[in-house]
Amino acid sequence: MNGDLDTPPPSPAQPHRRSGAAAGKEGAVHPLRFHICDRREIHVSACSVKAVGLRDFVVTIMRELSLSMATNVDFNMNSNAILGTWEDVFLAEKCYTTVLGISSRVYRCFAFTHEPERRLCYLMLEEDNLRSLPFLPPFKFKAMVICWYNSKREVTAVQVEYDQLGFYLHCLGLHAAHGWLSRRVLTPAVVTWAKAYVASGVVHPFTFLLQVAFFTFCFLRLFVTTNIAQCCLSCSS
Repeated sequence: MNGDLDTPPPSPAQPHRRSGAAAGKEGAVHPLRFHICDRREIHVSACSVKAVGLRDFVVTIMRELSLSMATNVDFNMNSNAILGTWEDVFLAEKCYTTVLGISSRVYRCFAFTHEPERRLCYLMLEEDNLRSLPFLPPFKFKAMVICWYNSKREVTAVQVEYDQLGFYLHCLGLHAAHGWLSRRVLTPAVVTWAKAYVASGVVHPFTFLLQVAFFTFCFLRLFVTTNIAQCCLSCSS
């Protein structure tokens, strides 16, 4: 930040609304405005948005951000899927949540950041995912959402960033088992290897690739040897 931080007090002339019952209970909340070192103006505003279903959440959060929805949008999911219209987005969300055993989603947002000069807003989205199958546990999830808009304040592009592996592990009910394996087995093994590798004094990309090749060769050799032994036992019997 180079120590160049300007934090003027929030202006009471432009209060920020809270959605729904929260506005009536807690009153208006003023956005925090400050400048970072390159003098870009940034507004950080509190909100209280809760909606069941993606369509209701998008409509509510757009109203909170004083934005509108055009028919077409460049909707990017983790740089893996790009959809062209809001209807395609809602259809895809409904389809994949159904096949992944998610019966209902509750979306929440408590704050957002707005950069007027760059015409973008970004927020942290929280999800409560309820399941349609009794043996699959419900789970909470978070995603970062970035929205760009044009001079008419119509959203033109949306980028959603989230932990894709973690999401599918949650959907399969394997997230807890994966976390235990990572904490109890994989992490201690990797830390032990890293300490020995650093102590050897030969830390280098070339020596690392040699280790990868060596362990891959050992694994493949063990796999082939085991299969040959099983075939020999089958033939002899």
